[in-house]
Amino acid sequence: MNMPPRLVVNNLQSYFFTRTGLIKAVDDVSFTIAQGETLALVGESGCGKSMTALSLLRLLPEPGRIVGGEISLDGRDLLRLPDVEMRRIRGNDISMIFQEPMTSLNPVLRIGEQIAEVLRLHQGDTKQQALEQAAELLNQVGIADPKRRLRDYPHQLSGGQRQRIMIAIALACDPKLLIADEPTTALDVTIQAQIMDLLLELKQRQQMATLLISHDLGVVAGNADKLAVMYAGQIVESGTVKRVFENPLHPYTQGLLQCIPRMGQQRTLPTIPGQLPDMREQLEGCLFLDRCPGPCSPCGHQVPQIEEIEPDHWVRCWRYSSTGQRG
Repeated sequence: MNMPPRLVVNNLQSYFFTRTGLIKAVDDVSFTIAQGETLALVGESGCGKSMTALSLLRLLPEPGRIVGGEISLDGRDLLRLPDVEMRRIRGNDISMIFQEPMTSLNPVLRIGEQIAEVLRLHQGDTKQQALEQAAELLNQVGIADPKRRLRDYPHQLSGGQRQRIMIAIALACDPKLLIADEPTTALDVTIQAQIMDLLLELKQRQQMATLLISHDLGVVAGNADKLAVMYAGQIVESGTVKRVFENPLHPYTQGLLQCIPRMGQQRTLPTIPGQLPDMREQLEGCLFLDRCPGPCSPCGHQVPQIEEIEPDHWVRCWRYSSTGQRG
C-alpha cells in the first residue's frame, strides 16, 4: 500500500536578487516524499540542489528569497509559519546533514556538548539526560566507546567518525524529514558505503522521509526509491530509480548515466559538452538547448513543461511533449 506523502513541494521558486541580475536558483520545482521513502535529487554542481534543501528549511542566504510555491510537511505549509514556529521545526521535525562535517561541527566544543545542546533545546532534557541520550545516539551510529568519545573534540576524530556525529545530531529528535546533502563527500569508498548503509538502516528503523542530495548516481542507485534530476534550477526528469535508470528520457539524464564508470570498462568516459547557462540571463526556451545533442524546433523559443510520460515517470523535454510542435 502506498504511503501518503509526508513532504509535498509544489512549484517552489527561490530567487536571488543580486546587483547583476535576477538568479532563478530554484524555478518551479515540485516533488513528494512519503514516510520511509528516499528521494534522490541529482545534478552537477550549481544546478540548485542545495538551494532546494535550504529552501525547505527557510534558510536561504541573502539576497535569496522564496517567492512562490508550497512546502507542506504532514499537511502544514511551512512557508506560512511564523519564524518562531519554523525555528522549532528545524532540528526537530526536519534535520539536515551537511556536506563537510568539519565546518559544521564547532571546533571548540566537545562532541557531547554539541549533541546535548540539540536535545536540551528541542526536547527539554536536563544536562545529564541529554548526555546519556547523546551516548546512546553515538552507539546507534556505530561509534565505539561512546561515553569516552563524548569528551572528544572534532579534530580528534576521523572524517568518517565526524560524519557519524553529524548523523547522530541530525537524528537526535527523531525527525520526520532528513535532508542529507552529499553525506559521503571527501570520504573514501569503504567509509562511503558504511555511511550509506547506516543511513538506510536508520531510515528503515525510524521510517523517516529522506531527501538525498548527490551528484553520484552510483550512490543513488543503491540507496534511493525515487530520483529527480535537476538542471539549472529545474527538475528535468523524475520517477522511480528503476524506471529512470532503465529508460532515461531527457538528454541530460542520459548524459549523466553515460558518465558512470563501470567495472571492467577500459574506455574513456564520455562527458556532457558545455556548461550550465548563466542564470542571470533571461533565457528563452529550453535551458539545456546549448548542450543538447538533438534539439527540436520549439526548443529555442518555448519553455518545455514537465509532463508524465508513463506512470510515475516525468520529463521536461519537447521530444516527449503532448503539446506544441516536435521534430
